Amino acid sequence: MRNKHNNLKRIKHRIFEELSATKKIAQKTSWRKAFSTLIAKVDIQIMNHNSYEESQKITKRLMKKHEVMMEYIEKDFSNFIKDYDFDNVKLIDSDKKLKDKIWICWWQGVENAPEIVRSCINSIKKYIKQHEIIILTEENYHEYVKFPDWIEEKKKKGIISRTHYSDLLRLEILANYGGIWLDSTFFCNSPKIEEYFNYPLWSIKRPDYGHCSVACGYFANYSLGCNYENRKIFAVIRDFLLQYWSENNEIIDYLLTDYLIVLAQRHDKAIAEAFEAIPNSNPECDELFKILQEPYEQQLWEKLSKDTILFKLTWKQSFPKEKDGKKTFYGMLVDGKL
Repeated sequence: MRNKHNNLKRIKHRIFEELSATKKIAQKTSWRKAFSTLIAKVDIQIMNHNSYEESQKITKRLMKKHEVMMEYIEKDFSNFIKDYDFDNVKLIDSDKKLKDKIWICWWQGVENAPEIVRSCINSIKKYIKQHEIIILTEENYHEYVKFPDWIEEKKKKGIISRTHYSDLLRLEILANYGGIWLDSTFFCNSPKIEEYFNYPLWSIKRPDYGHCSVACGYFANYSLGCNYENRKIFAVIRDFLLQYWSENNEIIDYLLTDYLIVLAQRHDKAIAEAFEAIPNSNPECDELFKILQEPYEQQLWEKLSKDTILFKLTWKQSFPKEKDGKKTFYGMLVDGKL
């Protein structure tokens, strides 16, 4: 009964949040444009339950949403960007012993993580031999970053959710130390992951893969990295996100960080060129998730993993370990046999 009450409360909160965001967008654009963003958000929720199938009509609505959101964000940040000094971005003199690490966050600690998260982290550990992996938790993240007191206060009050605080943490870590940030539900199947440390800037890149995010496959903020010398890129995006939260107590869009990454590219040529130079990678990144519940097929796995070494999964769904008397892809994964 309590779970049902909490779910209802969460749904009501989300509805209020989205209506409030729509109103704010309308104030800087128009009600017609703002309503188009709300419709596209509904499309995304439906796609989330429909294997992200994207018709031409949905693509058109999603692209319209991105156009309107960028218009809103450009107007919202106009004064801040006018005064922002892209040539003198604040970087801390960080401990260079912490550069070139892989950073993963699971707030409750790996020992308390779901089975699929533990399996994903173990897969990263299996193939990373030349670089240290640091797991960030509620207990240790303060050892690596320090946010303004007002940010911590907003986190404490629940104004900034743990999810959106993770966006700030990701950017602050990369702005301080560089290295590679990976979501905790990435499954790795090759030592080639080490090669990503050779790139000045890195992200999974699959141009025009999908259009739910304004990134449209050209980057994915759950997989970001840079060398120590290019920390400035993430410091700029971090500064944009801090600016947003300094003036807001509600998120305007769940994928706000993606819009801010595009905003940074629009206003700094060097950042735009760095993102443009990221090579394409991991074309089948989202395909393993779609078949986790199906019986394992060696041929299919070889096809998926031929050019993809990182697969994005989820801990928010349950998957069987067997189906029709056969091991599923999930069963093979958690048994360490993929």
